[in-house]
Amino acid sequence: YGLKQAPRAWNKRIDSFLVKQGFHKCEKEYGVYVKKSDKDDLIIMCLYVDDLLITGSNQIHIERFKRSLKLEFKMTDLGILSYFLGIEFKEAKGLLIMHQLKYAIDLLKRFKMMSCNPASTPVEPGLRLVKDDSEKSVDSTLFKQVVGSLRYLCNTRPDISFAVGLINRFMDNPKASHWAVAKRILRYLRGTLNYGVLF
Repeated sequence: YGLKQAPRAWNKRIDSFLVKQGFHKCEKEYGVYVKKSDKDDLIIMCLYVDDLLITGSNQIHIERFKRSLKLEFKMTDLGILSYFLGIEFKEAKGLLIMHQLKYAIDLLKRFKMMSCNPASTPVEPGLRLVKDDSEKSVDSTLFKQVVGSLRYLCNTRPDISFAVGLINRFMDNPKASHWAVAKRILRYLRGTLNYGVLF
């Protein structure tokens, strides 16, 4: 769903509306609301700025809830989930593929690595990174941008999580060896752009 109102204008309204509908706000995740019924049916609604994501275990209850939302708020039903917060979703033969292909391509272009030679692994086996003050320093702002971008990509690319965790430890004072590992992760991404999570 896409809402057609400024988020601040309706935050309190939607909270009140959802409570009346039997939803409970998740304590751990600010924008998540959950409604459980007596028959173990469940509706989960995720709210982010002006986008809603609604899912659950009973399609009839979901459709009923969507109708009540439309009566209360101006909104557009965008259909089956295909894109949410930079993450793409694609259905194929009863399976769901969650990936960030567009984000990964933009990331490689941003850091001028789109035409690099691909690497077969995110890091060399047995790699140990250390803090060495005698080693040449690199641009810490650029390094932090790369690491932050890669961390967001870990949502759909658990295969790079370990490598990103390694370089994340050196954000305060990155050296040439840390930058080389960051570039290798980008080279690995170049060769595995179509990877994602399959449900």
